[in-house]
Amino acid sequence: MHLSVMSMKRVLPVIFPIMLLLSSCGSNNSTVILWTDKPEMTAYVEEFNSTQDKYRVEIVYKKQPGAVLSLTDNPADLIVSEFLNSPGIIGLFTPLDSFFTDGIMDLSVFYSGLLELGRKEEELFLLPVSFNLPAIMFNKETESDNIPSFFMNPDVMEKAAGNFNKINNTDFQRMGFSPRWESEVLFQNAVLTETDFQLLNTEILSWNNQKLMDSLKLSIKWSEEINGGFEQEEEFTTKFLYDPPYKLIAENRILFYYSDLVNFFGLPPDKRKNMDFRWFSSADKIPVLDNILFSGIPNSAGNKKGALEFIYWFFNPSTQKKLLKSTQIKRMDTFGFANGFSSLSEVNKNELPIIYPTLVGYIPPESSLIFPKPLPLYWNELKTQIIKPWLDDQTGEDPSNISLQKTIEEWLKQRP
Repeated sequence: MHLSVMSMKRVLPVIFPIMLLLSSCGSNNSTVILWTDKPEMTAYVEEFNSTQDKYRVEIVYKKQPGAVLSLTDNPADLIVSEFLNSPGIIGLFTPLDSFFTDGIMDLSVFYSGLLELGRKEEELFLLPVSFNLPAIMFNKETESDNIPSFFMNPDVMEKAAGNFNKINNTDFQRMGFSPRWESEVLFQNAVLTETDFQLLNTEILSWNNQKLMDSLKLSIKWSEEINGGFEQEEEFTTKFLYDPPYKLIAENRILFYYSDLVNFFGLPPDKRKNMDFRWFSSADKIPVLDNILFSGIPNSAGNKKGALEFIYWFFNPSTQKKLLKSTQIKRMDTFGFANGFSSLSEVNKNELPIIYPTLVGYIPPESSLIFPKPLPLYWNELKTQIIKPWLDDQTGEDPSNISLQKTIEEWLKQRP
């Protein structure tokens, strides 16, 4: 399925009125301006500024820095944000390959699949910073016979959830799981069935509509065959799912609930201590969530040399090790590195399990990861406002006959 979308220049930037100046250094060749919408970058910049006196990084917070970049002639020196690899934006950044030929920085430390997402026509424009993965959480005391050791594939979940279900007369007292509890599960099911959402060139949003419909059939089949149908699921959901998932799991009311790496470790320690997780996957492949964090130097940046110095420092595994320890000491409310898994595999393998013992034995190899294709800058908005509600509707009791293509077309017409 192909769908024409509007030019990126129609995305209006909203600039946060808050600027955090980390230094008063006024020399153009010593000050590096960093645009970002990620508050966790503040701690990293503070550390960089305190460890050397050659360059000083100043953070300017902007919502959707990539959209701002597409509309300005006076960009930052460095940008850290999501969806910078969108086809309409990636070409606004400086190619980086030539800066790494002198051995100062080893690109082999990155996950190769992530690194490829920052390339356009074989040239490297962006460096990945961090990423997130989908997970299924459950009670640690759940019988091990029902739980696989690493991956949580839907067919395994379906069997375990069906065995867990308990009906008193006609009412469910326990329900193992429903894909309809979270619209993100419906979306991830579409990803796992290779619906393959992606933005082709700068105008065509593409997906495999047959695969999308196949994913909906699987979700509907689960509701009908495992959970007794839409009405039974709705009755159980209304009656019990007002409590937090970890509480429902602890009370043995439900068996599984969808989460992701960041949100799972964002649970209060006393709530998480009895919880465990497995990677949500299919055929032992885990879809990397689409909000990957990237960094890049705009073409018209005034201080590329200073931006590169920060990059060399920031993507050094020993630097990231120190930053992880520093954020733990400061008790920052973020997970891992830049609120996710680091883009450097050795940091995830060697450092994160020390800080998060639950991750011991659960760092996925790159061969098990499915990386998303380039998506538009407004993807989060589109996904939240249109795609997820459409998936909810199509798996409900009375689905509309309006296609996803038509729904997106109407949404695009109404956008400013």
